[in-house]
Amino acid sequence: MTPGEADLALERSIRDLSLGMGMLTGVAVAYGNRSHAASRIVGLRREVTAGPDGFRTSPLPITQNTVFDLASLTKLFTLLCVLKLMERGYLRPGDAIADVDTRFRHLGDCPVMDCLGYRASLRTPQRVDAQESRADALAMVFQTRRVPLEGERVYSDMNALVLKHVVETAAGLPFYDAVREMVLQPAGMRETWARVPEQRRADLMDYNYEHRVLDGRYVLETSALPGLPHDPKARILSGQGDDLQGHAGLFSTMGDMCLLAQALLSGDIIPKETLRSIGENRTGYLQPDGGYRQFLGLLCFSKSPVARLSEVPGWMGQRAFALAGYTGNHLAIDPDLGVFDLVLGNRCHNRVSTILPKESAASYGLAPGGEGTVDWPDGRRVKSSFQYVYRKDDMLHTPAAACLRARGWMEGPGVGRAGA
Repeated sequence: MTPGEADLALERSIRDLSLGMGMLTGVAVAYGNRSHAASRIVGLRREVTAGPDGFRTSPLPITQNTVFDLASLTKLFTLLCVLKLMERGYLRPGDAIADVDTRFRHLGDCPVMDCLGYRASLRTPQRVDAQESRADALAMVFQTRRVPLEGERVYSDMNALVLKHVVETAAGLPFYDAVREMVLQPAGMRETWARVPEQRRADLMDYNYEHRVLDGRYVLETSALPGLPHDPKARILSGQGDDLQGHAGLFSTMGDMCLLAQALLSGDIIPKETLRSIGENRTGYLQPDGGYRQFLGLLCFSKSPVARLSEVPGWMGQRAFALAGYTGNHLAIDPDLGVFDLVLGNRCHNRVSTILPKESAASYGLAPGGEGTVDWPDGRRVKSSFQYVYRKDDMLHTPAAACLRARGWMEGPGVGRAGA
């Protein structure tokens, strides 16, 4: 397969997923190594707007300048700040969270490394995003406690949310300033923000008007306005973007995220050996019943024997790591192959993103893969992004791998061009 043929196959697959199945309003997919990157962009960053008379078509295309809500990809920036502070001697892996930041008085039994590697399961007495005010939500964060690690899924927002405050205390800087100094500036990233500048707000992806069906109730989200974090915890805690959170809240462009991946592969932010340690499994193992607990590394997913419990593409190696963002994003990096795979999409805007219980999806007319439309009570037929997360591997990551192989961008022994 030639590079051109591989790129066309990737674009066809992106179009099938977004324009054909309708699971995304649009998507930007990029792939590359430390020196090169290529991308494909398909679809819209906004389909509709709503007013007193209901919804009306109002299309805006995705461009190279589109600004995406990174959602949980923000955790990677938190991780990098913690690793930099350890490298500089401001933090030690065994430091108790409560000793670093005394406001976390219930976390005297939680070392920084346990929090970083998900060996600590953290929980608040009440939901952070259910609080009445930002002050109440922040007070709830500082009530975080360590609880027994149970079940097959151990991934959580709380670890990164807590570590944001650890970074601030250890660095003596507001979190966004720490991110700029330790990550954005070394990577040359000039289009990544906690609060998107006024002159760039017209480029924002619109994640508003997310539809959910919850136990037969039809719920329409109208508060995720462009420029505010889609994540409800980040939204209440960050105010208007002035206080970046550790688990979500950053906005960026495809170009800037490629620069981040390339800077990591080049060793410009953290040493390459440190990069290789991120994907080391710290939580997963084979359970007595024959199942596996989720494999997680440092605030990221590790390569797992169970694909549904991981975000690392199947073609990547054992030291690869990945993160997915609820809004439709995904970043995977393989330090051994020397490549990255980036997806920036929109599965929220004007889509049915969630159906609970999952087993009821067929009763709403959806195909087994989650595609289709749902009849909304106001008479609209709303496209579904339900189960999108399970379509990424075959429709986005696998064709991106073929592009990397066709260009000869993968490193390591035994790696060659596709078809060679």
